[in-house]
Amino acid sequence: MRTKISSYTLIIFIIAISQVCCKGQVKALGSGEVEFPKQNITIAVEIAETEDQKSKGLMFKEQLPTNKGMLFVYEQEKILSVWMKNTLIPLDILFVSEQGVIVSIFKNAQPCMKVPCKIYRSKKSVTYILEINAGLVDKNNIRVGQRLKINVFPTDNSSYL
Repeated sequence: MRTKISSYTLIIFIIAISQVCCKGQVKALGSGEVEFPKQNITIAVEIAETEDQKSKGLMFKEQLPTNKGMLFVYEQEKILSVWMKNTLIPLDILFVSEQGVIVSIFKNAQPCMKVPCKIYRSKKSVTYILEINAGLVDKNNIRVGQRLKINVFPTDNSSYL
């Protein structure tokens, strides 16, 4: 005897299978640009949005090409902090508000391979953290209070780093 499967049952089955087979897939890092209009420079960035991407960040990267960086994006403004655990290169860390204003800068944050590591915390609530090569802040006279322009591109699985 054959059982007739309704369209509804088939759709539920497909959704259930897709949830099981696709769970745990890693979302590709997004890409974008951060423009510093006052300095007339643009930093190409990989964008970390998921908790996994944010926790890994630039860990174990042996180099960061000139004018490249990583932008960490958070859903709501809040006091944020980062550390340099397992980060192999020194970085300048910029904490940026939802409006694109730099509220805190930490220059030349040094790698940390052994806990405890120094914690870098924003002075005010922010939505973004930008990590760039150490020295770029001083070289380009980047300052707290200046406004940035953040451009996020659709995810296409490309990588700047």
